[in-house]
Amino acid sequence: MRCRQRWTVSEDGASLAFWDEGEGPVVVMTNGYANSTLYWEHLRQRLRQNYRVIRWDLRGHGRSGAARDPETMTVEGCADDLRRILDAAEVENAVLAGFSFGCQIVLESWRHFPERIEGLIPVLGPCESPFNTLIDPRIGPLIYRFYQGTGPLVWSPLLKLGSRVSRLEMVHGLAQKIGFVGSNVTFKEMEPFYRHLAEIHAPSWYALGLGAQRHSARDILSSIDVPTLVVAGGGDRFSPGELGREIAEAITDSQLTWIEDATHTGLFDAPEIIGEAVEEFLPRVFSENRPITVSTTTGVS
Repeated sequence: MRCRQRWTVSEDGASLAFWDEGEGPVVVMTNGYANSTLYWEHLRQRLRQNYRVIRWDLRGHGRSGAARDPETMTVEGCADDLRRILDAAEVENAVLAGFSFGCQIVLESWRHFPERIEGLIPVLGPCESPFNTLIDPRIGPLIYRFYQGTGPLVWSPLLKLGSRVSRLEMVHGLAQKIGFVGSNVTFKEMEPFYRHLAEIHAPSWYALGLGAQRHSARDILSSIDVPTLVVAGGGDRFSPGELGREIAEAITDSQLTWIEDATHTGLFDAPEIIGEAVEEFLPRVFSENRPITVSTTTGVS
């Protein structure tokens, strides 16, 4: 099955890379903070048999160009980038899936172009201010204070150092022990992510972190009237599962897939559980006579 790499341009003139494969109803996958499209690998392999799957890189990440205007590296700016991806792919309507920080982007998209959204799939992510609940409510704000007080010149070498250190298998094992990475996620699966850290454009990444913390989509959750599948993990230390439960409870036509043992690497921890939930969800979205359902499903990885 042919996968085409394609390009478009952001408002500030930066190049946006996206990948387009499969045929049928469209699912667009939006990455998390500091991520490439790696985390979607299991799910996109599964869905591309029956759907047209589009993945894209945030500015300053992966194959997309660095932001030319850091002031536009906000959640709103990323939602506009997503709209431009839809335009370039000649897609009028799609289901928008977001992982981690990507959840903020797809939820914010509802504010700006709801008429183009068939359904939403927020996976292991928040609707606002991610540093507030990072690791622990007492720790995350302190991390953000340090982050805010430094700057991209400091973070550029730190990202490269983090990439080198992360590629030590003993560090991967430590990340598993403290719950940052799932216990069944192999070093081989995560190594491309660790390598990607060194390639991130630090000014774009830094501006995006500030924008993410200042953003909230909580005020629009109750207005969302398309089917929504929320995936949350009980072991997620970056975006605690209770945040996903709150999102699901605030959206009328929603269902929650709760995976008790899933960490923030849940797309690797529990690919079968997530894949099955998404495959059951999508036909209801694209059905002409879909019923409104509010339900909770639970899986254990």
